[in-house]
Amino acid sequence: MGSSSKSERLAIRVAAADKMKLARAAAAQRRSVSEFVLASSREAAEQVLGEQTRFRLSPARYRAFVAALDAPAREVPALRRLFSRRSVLER
Repeated sequence: MGSSSKSERLAIRVAAADKMKLARAAAAQRRSVSEFVLASSREAAEQVLGEQTRFRLSPARYRAFVAALDAPAREVPALRRLFSRRSVLER
């Protein structure tokens, strides 16, 4: 998901110990610190964003989830009353 044209700059301040740790990790992967930090940050961002859009279920829970989606909607009297009134924006 990398961009072919890098036009933006990102600058951060880090403690000396963190910078050394990042440099050692980057060297272990034969990358520059910038490449290592960008790749690691991108992976972390994808994981965080993925957790907001994807979820895993066991086969049994998946079947229950699909059954709930396929079930007919149940009537909620309070919602029916709410939606039968004019909106505050229409008053």
